[in-house]
Amino acid sequence: MAIEKSIKWILGLLIFAAFCMFCMGRAEAAPKRIISMTPVGTEILYALGQGENVIGVTKFCDYPPEAAQKPNLGDFAALNFEALISMKTDLLVLQDMHEQFTPQLDDLKIPYVILKQDTIADIYDSIAAVGRICGQDEKAAQLVADIKEEIAGIRAKTASLPRRKTMVCVSRELSEPMITTFYVAGKGNFYDELIDLAGGDNVWTKGRVVYPQVSLEGLIQLNPEVIIDLVGERTFYHSKDKIDLDKVFNETYLREQWLKSARVRAVADKHIGILNGTVYLRPGPRVATILRAFAKTIHPEASW
Repeated sequence: MAIEKSIKWILGLLIFAAFCMFCMGRAEAAPKRIISMTPVGTEILYALGQGENVIGVTKFCDYPPEAAQKPNLGDFAALNFEALISMKTDLLVLQDMHEQFTPQLDDLKIPYVILKQDTIADIYDSIAAVGRICGQDEKAAQLVADIKEEIAGIRAKTASLPRRKTMVCVSRELSEPMITTFYVAGKGNFYDELIDLAGGDNVWTKGRVVYPQVSLEGLIQLNPEVIIDLVGERTFYHSKDKIDLDKVFNETYLREQWLKSARVRAVADKHIGILNGTVYLRPGPRVATILRAFAKTIHPEASW
């Protein structure tokens, strides 16, 4: 009996030691030199408390503000492999557009994670993936839970309100005197989901193009009740013409462009929301902020 107890005690000690080694291995494996080549990835890293481990970002990583103080590796469309090696990168955060570079990264043995952002579920999965790699599973789970709770609260406010045909313009030439062509959120993207959660119906219902181009004639056919115009942020705006940014990013000017276009219902009712800022172009931890802005635009009559 004494021998049996001794064996159990020794086995327990070995299991405990193995567990400690496992935990130490996880701690050592957690990346400490992270480069983010996607603004969404940068936001996730900071939201999970990994800001001090970020050693490089793109010129488009503007949130949180302290991210802009990190070394700038330029545009996110290309990767500088020499810089990645020289900076001793132990985690590279990418988005799906970077999948073409994975063979080179595998050859160079540079660890990476690719984030998808087509749907709200993708946003949750991306947060969980970064949390898992950085040893922040619990913090990631809590962040996702907080986002879901905020989304549920917004949805509850709009659930009983009339559905409104909504069009989300994701890109257009802002310097033109009046609107001619533009791109809208079609089906199969997180904007389409947000329109629904905000109490609207996406006016674009045909085809599989995720972000179709629409002409003025197409706008007349769509005849939205609500127009949401995502105009980005002046710092990152590029135009084929020399433009006055103060004029172009004036909300009254931007709204007037729509009011001068086709007399669809949203124009007649002046039910046009101008959303200025990169936050509205980022399917990441602030997705509930985007949803709230959509809901306020579609249903201004609700108590916000």
